[in-house]
Amino acid sequence: MQSLLRWSIENSTPQQDGDRQPATQQQKLDTEIIDMILGRSDAEQMKEDVDAASDRSKSEDERLAALDHLEMVGVERLD
Repeated sequence: MQSLLRWSIENSTPQQDGDRQPATQQQKLDTEIIDMILGRSDAEQMKEDVDAASDRSKSEDERLAALDHLEMVGVERLD
């Protein structure tokens, strides 16, 4: 959380007040932090579910759970 706060402060634009410091150089976004906040994209989740469902080394319950999750992601997408 602290690194997210630091990033937001460093990448915010200063107000027009003369006592504010000039904007610092923007840093590249850390995709891990964004993934923690927003979660993985639907496309990534669907790919993982398809891979898990088609993996014959997994148990039937794991494969069915992946298919159920794939269905739920698809239903959420339609809403």
